[in-house]
Amino acid sequence: MVLNRETLNALSRSFRALVFEAREAYQPLWPRLAAEVPSESRANYYAWLESLPQVRKWVGERQVQNLAAQTYAIENEKFEMTVAVAREDIEDDQVGLYSPLFRQLGIKAAEHDDQLVFTLLREGFTRKAYDGKPFFATNHTIGKKTVSNRGNVPLTRENFRAALAQMRAITDERGSPLGFFYRKPIYLVVGPALEATALEIVGVQTLSGGGANPDYQAAEILLSPWLVDEAEPYWFLIDGAQALKPFVLQRRTRPEWVEKESPETSDETFKRDVILYGLRERKAAGYLFWQLAYGSTGTGT
Repeated sequence: MVLNRETLNALSRSFRALVFEAREAYQPLWPRLAAEVPSESRANYYAWLESLPQVRKWVGERQVQNLAAQTYAIENEKFEMTVAVAREDIEDDQVGLYSPLFRQLGIKAAEHDDQLVFTLLREGFTRKAYDGKPFFATNHTIGKKTVSNRGNVPLTRENFRAALAQMRAITDERGSPLGFFYRKPIYLVVGPALEATALEIVGVQTLSGGGANPDYQAAEILLSPWLVDEAEPYWFLIDGAQALKPFVLQRRTRPEWVEKESPETSDETFKRDVILYGLRERKAAGYLFWQLAYGSTGTGT
């Protein structure tokens, strides 16, 4: 292949098409846990609701229910992915070898959104939420009450039921039930090490000792590849039935295709005899409504 502007432009378009076709075909997990919010500046500022309005019987004049709020900022970050294609591979018409690579780039670009959101789960026992406490904490406050969305118990049938009961018991500052964790979908999020345990609790119709499983489909299992190593025993419950979500995926820019391809002017071509292609985007993931998520370290301590 002759390296000129026309052929390089055509090659770039071909690589770009492979990347974005694979990205669009990817089936993400994060929309089950996070709301997508556009961003028009360096950061988004969320006026967080501390109490939710309740419907009441209209007697006399309306009663205005003020929405107390806190301001919570999530700042966008910049991400990139860059690959080098050897110049001689282009000259020798070997670019077909790169087609699977660029498809995989598209998959990894889409998967990164999942990684950001599931990392929020993994790090939620230490990273702060809008109230200045860890997202999963035993000392959140609603009005004058102290409320917990955290446990340290291992994943068992009894602990699964207790966690559901704990989250269902949360009320607002007036004592009215929030009504969370009653409607499906409810997600039981685990890593590979706990998949079999989760299946035994909510994924099979018949108990191992015989008889119907009363917890069958009480939650939908969501398997996360990022819950490994020290996070191996972690497990989570997420209420996926609400308009609100526990997390946010904030987008400043969508992935942009960038290239540094001219063999006449590119420093990389001159120094390394390669042509560079890549992606650039700005986004962030952050914590929102802790009342919709329960997390346990599974350590028992």
